[in-house]
Amino acid sequence: MNKMIATIIFSLFSLSAFAATVDIDLSGATTSTLIDADGASFSQTFTGQTASGSAISGSPTGPLSLTPSGTIRVVSFDPGCTGCDSGNSLLTPSSFQGPLSILFDFNADSFSWVMGSSVAGSNVAADLFSNSGSLINTVLISMLEGYNKYSISGLGAFAGITFRDNNDPAGVRYMDMSYNSVVGVSEVPIPAAAFMFAPALLGLMGLRRRAKNKVAYLYFFQKAVMINFITAFLFV
Repeated sequence: MNKMIATIIFSLFSLSAFAATVDIDLSGATTSTLIDADGASFSQTFTGQTASGSAISGSPTGPLSLTPSGTIRVVSFDPGCTGCDSGNSLLTPSSFQGPLSILFDFNADSFSWVMGSSVAGSNVAADLFSNSGSLINTVLISMLEGYNKYSISGLGAFAGITFRDNNDPAGVRYMDMSYNSVVGVSEVPIPAAAFMFAPALLGLMGLRRRAKNKVAYLYFFQKAVMINFITAFLFV
């Protein structure tokens, strides 16, 4: 009877949203057409796009994935701006003006990074894409002179970004990147007893931060929640 009750109760609940800051680690990155880092991957284009100079044509096909294209250079650099970290930076082809596409390990609802510009008022566009490759929104970023920290937020969850149409005459450098990851969505509240297992679940998130297969990660995450629920109701 207890087992039946536990199963029925669990079936009424789904995952609540978990959020965590993910610092993209470029320390082990090397110059390549496709860079796989801790927290995200980088290329000039998503599958379905074509880069030409600073511009990009075509639309990503779903599911969202990167295609190796132009060579992205990895160069150590100290931006020297307040609150900015030194370390490896990314420079795109076409005199550092070419597109840069980023595929996050987890969906994000905000993204921050450091970017350098030689001329105040130069612009770069940022396209935000969903897991299916559909365009969520486009943000036009007006850059300040020198190195500064920028951020995008308040536009809902997104799976990847393409920076394009950079008109800074000297190009730009991208570095010191992080995002707020969002995993799981619940339409029904989880009972208070479930929060007994929050530390274990957050630990599991940390272990899977480098996961590239989001579907598999959510599957095992749900399984962990199920086991903890059943254990709670059977043995309490």
